[in-house]
Amino acid sequence: MQREFLLNILFLVAINLLIKPFFIFGIDLEVQNRLPEGDYGLYFTLLNFTYLFQILNDFGIQNFNNRHVSQHPVLLPKYFPNLLFIKFLLSVLYVCVALLAAWGLAGYGWRELPLLGILLFNQVLAQGILFLRSNISGLGHYRLDSVLSSLDKLLMLFSCGVLLWGMPAGYLSAETFALAQTLALGLTAFVVALVLRSKASIRIRPSWLRNWRNGRPAVIALFRKSYPYALVILLMTAYTRLDAVLLERLLPDGRQHADVFAGAYRLLDAANMLGYLFATLLLPMFARMLRRGTDVRPLVSVGFRLIWVGSVALAAVVFFARTELIQLMMPERASAYRADTLGILFWAFVPVCTIYIFSTLLTADERLGAMNRIFVAGIVLDIVLNVLLIPRYHAIGAAAATLGTQTFVAFGMMALCLRYFRLLPSAKGLLRTLAFATTVLTACAAIFSANQIVWPAKAGLVLVVAFAAALLFRQVDFRQLRALGSSGN
Repeated sequence: MQREFLLNILFLVAINLLIKPFFIFGIDLEVQNRLPEGDYGLYFTLLNFTYLFQILNDFGIQNFNNRHVSQHPVLLPKYFPNLLFIKFLLSVLYVCVALLAAWGLAGYGWRELPLLGILLFNQVLAQGILFLRSNISGLGHYRLDSVLSSLDKLLMLFSCGVLLWGMPAGYLSAETFALAQTLALGLTAFVVALVLRSKASIRIRPSWLRNWRNGRPAVIALFRKSYPYALVILLMTAYTRLDAVLLERLLPDGRQHADVFAGAYRLLDAANMLGYLFATLLLPMFARMLRRGTDVRPLVSVGFRLIWVGSVALAAVVFFARTELIQLMMPERASAYRADTLGILFWAFVPVCTIYIFSTLLTADERLGAMNRIFVAGIVLDIVLNVLLIPRYHAIGAAAATLGTQTFVAFGMMALCLRYFRLLPSAKGLLRTLAFATTVLTACAAIFSANQIVWPAKAGLVLVVAFAAALLFRQVDFRQLRALGSSGN
């Protein structure tokens, strides 16, 4: 299984690095730079608002389905039709509740609601795609799922590219940008549905509609089984998406500050692709290993050390090159305010990656109640930090709140894994991990203080040092990787 993980994570990262960065920096960034200041901030705020109701859109079905299909693939034809219909009902409920909350609680009006409606529909399509893909990865088609994971962004490159460079400038708005994404998501859902149908003997059309009496008990049972997963989704979404919404709501000129936060969050969101890819690949693997009684600690160790090396090195480079990166991304809007927001916010990438590894293991073992207690505490901490910091420090305060909350949750996830799986690192291993981080930070500070070297060369030098340090402190052990590569499943 470790061999399968290593092969597929390399393939998955390669596929996504070829496509997603082009959308994030070539399309999304260009849209923000072209729209009037504040318009993209509204788009970003409403996008985060849609995530706050994600429990209704998914209800934990994706993680529940991924885990159970990977453990019991023969049950897929039984579960799928009812789950598909549940997804449809939840999607309708999700859109209605979110629109009502936006109108009655958040105070959004006719200027914001049409855009919010498009974004909500996009979320329905995106969650539908993830649900269909969870069946494909649950059946063990990891590489096929890896290819499909970037299909939506590949199609968005075309649909949004036509909007940006093939249409008159007056056609670009936050609404048309969202609609271009709708087209790409719809085509992706269609393709993924066809692929799933070819890989499994299932009907995409739910049979439950024709047989209410026979289907209702199964649906109720599935709701009960997926409820703990739904609570995990709700709580994780709340503490990761509240920052932008609170920033826009707590300040009189909140849209402008949300625009600043969105510019910084773009880089974090792009980097988070790495952690998310690890999680999507590890969940079915962990679930299968736990069912077989296989020791998961070697796979956890390999996954954590790989993601630790990448996250620390990248966070250090972004922090020290924050001014140059903002100038590169937003030359007409660059400022120290934007750069400092980026520098602080991006450090959250390290704890976020840590959370991806350990929360995935806990999810695979259904330790959901313990996780949810940590998430509740994270929500409380996030709200307190935002309320205290945003009025004084604005977007920088929201970035600091994100960093503090993610760090707290990461330590909580590690503590739970220590308790349930005895993942106690050796003193030598812990020292090596800390020594790697210290070496990279020291190298960054020294290299970026050299004024005679251009910043891309500095970044390259830091990455070289990070790779050498990873070998020196055995964060990347080629002997172990060769052993895993020849070990099979």
